[in-house]
Amino acid sequence: MDFPYKEQVEALQQAAERFYRLRYQMSNGGNLSIRIAGKEQMLVKATDVAFDEVGRDTVVVTDFDGNVILGDKKPSKEALLHGALYRVFPHIGAIMHCHSPYATAWAAAHEQLEFATHHSRLKLGGYVPVFDTRSYAVPKEYFPHILENLANHPDTCGFLLKAHGQVTLGKDMREAAYLAELVEETAQIAILSKIG
Repeated sequence: MDFPYKEQVEALQQAAERFYRLRYQMSNGGNLSIRIAGKEQMLVKATDVAFDEVGRDTVVVTDFDGNVILGDKKPSKEALLHGALYRVFPHIGAIMHCHSPYATAWAAAHEQLEFATHHSRLKLGGYVPVFDTRSYAVPKEYFPHILENLANHPDTCGFLLKAHGQVTLGKDMREAAYLAELVEETAQIAILSKIG
């Protein structure tokens, strides 16, 4: 049987390959997912899969609790966080998580992203917080804090994870990926603006 959701798989693949080329996500870390419309399910990258390997054979369909519905691989370690975000925020259609270097560097020493341009402030909702979850995968006990913070800032479309990376939330994969590129650019400008 052919794997369904061809368009969604292609959207994941295109975004993942772009981020691998941009060197925003190297090795086999990071993750990305798309909500499956009309169901409490998502298409998510499997664990131990590099972004340049994302395709029909390296993604799975899970419910929002990370239980595999379709596919023969284990879902990403962050599938539970993605599911929690989809469950609470119905406007989120796709999630990008990568370990882009400037965003990760900024998160190491700050509590939120600093906006150096009007464009980034506007597009990113004026607030991108940093969460310190003290782990390489966000533990479930941190979910309520993250979800409450985002609920209190409804225009927010991304956040940073200390010693980990960034997460962006879009209506589709295209938007989630563009937001992640903007987060990385914003962090780069913020860091460079402090040099000299």
